[in-house]
Amino acid sequence: PKLDESGRLLPEEVVRRSTSSITTKTLTLGTEEDPVIVEYAHWTQRGYYPDDPHKENQDEFSVTTKFAGRDQDILLAVYDGHGKRGHECSRFAKRKLPGSLNKFLRQARGKKYQEQLKSQPGGSKGAKGYDPDNWPMLEPDEYKLCCRKGFLEVNKDMHKATNVEDTISGTTAITVSLHGTLMTVCNVGDSRAVLGHEVDFVVDNSEIPTIKGLEESKEEIEEANNGSTDDSIHQKQFPETGKLVAIPLSRDQTPYRKDERERVKKKGAAIMSIDQMEGKEEMHENWGDMVLGEDVDIHGDPPRVWIEGKDYPGTAFTRSLGDSMAESIGVTAEPEMLSRHLTKNDHMLIVASDGIFEFITNQEAVNIAAQCDSPIIACERLVKHAYNQWLVYEKRTDDITIIVCFLNVNKDPPKDGATGSTEDLVELAKNMYGNRPVRKTPRGVDDNLSSSIYDKENDNGEQKEEPPQQ
Repeated sequence: PKLDESGRLLPEEVVRRSTSSITTKTLTLGTEEDPVIVEYAHWTQRGYYPDDPHKENQDEFSVTTKFAGRDQDILLAVYDGHGKRGHECSRFAKRKLPGSLNKFLRQARGKKYQEQLKSQPGGSKGAKGYDPDNWPMLEPDEYKLCCRKGFLEVNKDMHKATNVEDTISGTTAITVSLHGTLMTVCNVGDSRAVLGHEVDFVVDNSEIPTIKGLEESKEEIEEANNGSTDDSIHQKQFPETGKLVAIPLSRDQTPYRKDERERVKKKGAAIMSIDQMEGKEEMHENWGDMVLGEDVDIHGDPPRVWIEGKDYPGTAFTRSLGDSMAESIGVTAEPEMLSRHLTKNDHMLIVASDGIFEFITNQEAVNIAAQCDSPIIACERLVKHAYNQWLVYEKRTDDITIIVCFLNVNKDPPKDGATGSTEDLVELAKNMYGNRPVRKTPRGVDDNLSSSIYDKENDNGEQKEEPPQQ
């Protein structure tokens, strides 16, 4: 790769590592009564690891329209591979998961249709044959049951696949599907989905991170996009600053979470950071007063999942697809799921790998996207900002993948704290990550944040290699 004098990628090399939508795409989803206009774009950028400069992009994404028998349904997904063969795992998930989910959802809708016919006078005599447009919509619990089956099936298939080695490799997977106005989020790992939701009160400015490093003008962004300004798309009008709140739709499944930590420990897992495993730090479970999604971990040595007494597998998360060895100690493909109906108050959806969220909070991501004229520009700004933040804290940059959707929803929100109301979603955001543990001390103010914390010398005075990234 082409580097500058400081060892960073040249701008043209960064561009070469990036793939994105050519422009923003627009779809009309939802139902006739409650249409949902979705403008979306995607972007992925291969990371840079000095010790492995030709490492493949292990991130993948997929956008499946006309999903599960409905022209107005869609499935968005992001996959983040890890381990030496992580690219195989994420690509397998991209190929298989949408199809598996599609299968179980169509089966459920078809079965429900047949049951409805049988309950009617005359039975199935009036049926129109195979016509998914006539099949009934699924309730949230019915939909989530199908998604669970799909995730578990793909995980088993990955274990059996001869072209995928997933013993100590795997992938995160987060999916967001729209079924009418019903939004269902399924997650294994630490990729993330965030909703930009309008509230009727102004959030305390101290809770909204300032946006740094985005001084470029609209003209500069247009020039970077070869003059494309998405004139065919009307500019989305977002609520005033402070009224668009980031609502987390997923929970990072990592040992930072006490519930996940205790779950895998019951299966025999040992939870340690790399420094703890190597005897450089005393054993503890004091992992910081950090709520991932609201706070940013700059310490860089997270708690990991190990087989007791062994130095593997060392996964930095507690759920994934693949990772067959880690399954024996509780790392599972069982997804955590959330369903809510979209309403007029929902203006934005971000689905991304941890390459985006490693050093950017949920609220900051929403703030940045809300300043943009279109999803493709929002993708570009967020990827650029995330990339720059990686270079502040590390010598390497992770793979970065994002899907941004601007939403225009017709459905009125429920009232009085009902599921999906503003009160319900704000309460969800407050309780999404549980109690805050006490944060470990980050690097000092005088530390050189441009260097990796892994650049330490071992006892022989030799440079220590960066540990495998999970």
